[in-house]
Amino acid sequence: MTAWLRNSILAVMGLCSASALAQQSPADWRWFDVEVLVFKHAPNSENESFPWHPPRQFDAHNDVLSAFYAPDFSAFLHALDVCPTDTLARPVFCAQQEELDPNSVWYDPARIMSGFKQAPATVINGFGGDMHTQPGPFLLAETTFEFTEFREQLERRNVGTPLLHATYRTPVFNRTENYSVRLFGGRNFGPDFLPNGYQQPPFVPLTVAADNAESYIPQLFEELEGLFGRVEQQQLQLSYRDHRTPNPPPLLELRERSQRPQPVWELDGTLHVYLVGNYLHIDSDLELREPQRVQFNQRELAAQVEQALQPQLNSTFLRSYRLSQLRRVISHETHYFDHPRLGLVVQIRRTDLSARR
Repeated sequence: MTAWLRNSILAVMGLCSASALAQQSPADWRWFDVEVLVFKHAPNSENESFPWHPPRQFDAHNDVLSAFYAPDFSAFLHALDVCPTDTLARPVFCAQQEELDPNSVWYDPARIMSGFKQAPATVINGFGGDMHTQPGPFLLAETTFEFTEFREQLERRNVGTPLLHATYRTPVFNRTENYSVRLFGGRNFGPDFLPNGYQQPPFVPLTVAADNAESYIPQLFEELEGLFGRVEQQQLQLSYRDHRTPNPPPLLELRERSQRPQPVWELDGTLHVYLVGNYLHIDSDLELREPQRVQFNQRELAAQVEQALQPQLNSTFLRSYRLSQLRRVISHETHYFDHPRLGLVVQIRRTDLSARR
C-alpha cells in the first residue's frame, strides 16, 4: 500500500468519525413536540371479553415523569455540611456520610415513589429546557397544551377520566433506535399488588398468640363433610375446565413491614415516535390496570379441592388492558388511538430543529 493511499484512507476515516461524533450533538438531532392525553373510558354495561393479561414492567430509554416526580437532588446534598455524629443537636439541613459516598447508589426514583398513593399530577406543567444542549427529552409547560378544552369536556360530560396530560420535546430517530418514552399515571397499586398482578403477601405478624391451642382448626372430617355437601348440591364440580384466567398465585413468604413495594401504576407503558424517511410514525404500547375478582385457573384436582376448602383463594388480580397500535401520522394533526377501556390522543408538532439534516 502506497503512502498516498494509506493517508487517503485515514483521512476518509477521520472525516467519517468526525461526522459520527457531530451527529451525537443534540443540535444535530431532529426535535419534535409531542402532546399526549391519556384517559380511561367511563364504565359501561357492555359485556366484552378481554384476555386476562398480567401487568408488564416497562423499561424505556427515557423516563421524563420519574425525574419530574422524584427529582435528583444529589447536587444539593453535596453542597451541604456533613451531619455531626458527636451531638444530639443536629442541623436541620445536613447530609449523612453515606449520602455523600460516591459508591453509594441511594437515589432511586421508584423507591421514592413507592409511597405515593397516586401520581402527584395528571396535568404535567414541565420546566422546559434547551433542545440545542439537552441530552434527551424534557417536559414542556402547560401553556403549550392544545388539548385542554377536550380534556375538560371529558370531565364535564363524565365520559372519561384523564390519567395523564403532558407535552414533551424529544429527538426523533429511525425505528431501530427504539427511542421510546415511558408514560405512567393514575393510582399506585403497589401497596396492594405485586408487579405480576397477584396480591401482596400478608405482613409478618407483630406478635404471636401466646396460646395457639385456643385457635380453632377445622378437623379433616368436617372439611370433607362440607366438601361432599357442596358436591351434592351441585355447588362444586371437580373437573378441569379452562377458565382462561391466571394460574393460582405462587407461594410467597410473609413480607417485612419495612419492605417498600415497587410502584405499580394504573396507567403504564411507552410511546415510540420514530421516522421512516421523512414520515412520522407512532407506536403506542400502553396498559390500563384494574383490580378484578378472579377464579384462578386450577388444572389439578388436588388444587381444586384446596381452592374449595379455602374460598379466599378466589382472590383479586390486577388485570391489564393493552392498547398497542402502530400508525403513520402527519405532524400538526390530532390522532386518536382508541380501546374500549382506554383512549390516547396525540399530536406531534415541528420545532426549529425538525427539518431533515
